[in-house]
Amino acid sequence: MDFVYDLNGAKRVFIHLHGLASGVTGSKVSFMRAYFKRKKSFDFYAPQLEYGAHTTTELLELLAALVRGFSERYGEVWLSGSSHGAYAVLNLLRFYELPKVKRALLFAPSYCTLTLIVEHFGRECLEEWLEGRAAFRMVEEAGEVEFRADWAKDVLERGYEIIRDGRVYFPSEPPCELVVVHGKKDEVVPFSLSELFVSKVKVKEFLAPEDDHRLSRSFTKVFEKLVP
Repeated sequence: MDFVYDLNGAKRVFIHLHGLASGVTGSKVSFMRAYFKRKKSFDFYAPQLEYGAHTTTELLELLAALVRGFSERYGEVWLSGSSHGAYAVLNLLRFYELPKVKRALLFAPSYCTLTLIVEHFGRECLEEWLEGRAAFRMVEEAGEVEFRADWAKDVLERGYEIIRDGRVYFPSEPPCELVVVHGKKDEVVPFSLSELFVSKVKVKEFLAPEDDHRLSRSFTKVFEKLVP
């Protein structure tokens, strides 16, 4: 597995999970690397994740092992995720005890990735994939992701969608501090989903810049505000 791991002499580690069709060479990770090298406040780790090549269950097992390993070395762990990366972060917090995790930053979080995919492409053309009988290749402007045949079935059977049918499936008192950043002009994940989430879950801060899904105009300023 490809990854970025920068040792900056810190006693805390910041772990970032990229979005569905993104990676560790993207603009957010590049900014974070430079930021922490300058600040020296955190060591920085970002794995390259092939989300569609593994079930969410497999991914969470791997990520939990990584976080626990870092927890043995560092006194404090911060998690961060963009879009589907935030989906993974939220499910880590739901299903695993990770006491060293003190804060999670959620950037344009995708609370229901599978639901959004079905709404976008239509249930009829995804029927075989939803039943676990065929893989699905998603081609979007941002990139291409191939989901293996059992990906959707795993999500449905394990209940990984954080928001389903207008209800929030997450503890109202989260196990660590949560910060949600969601652009009001997001064209990929509706801003209203974050409004619903923060109405049901206690969050440390909810920032709503006039920005798109990538937070292309506001990300650097918001990050500098939130992270020492």
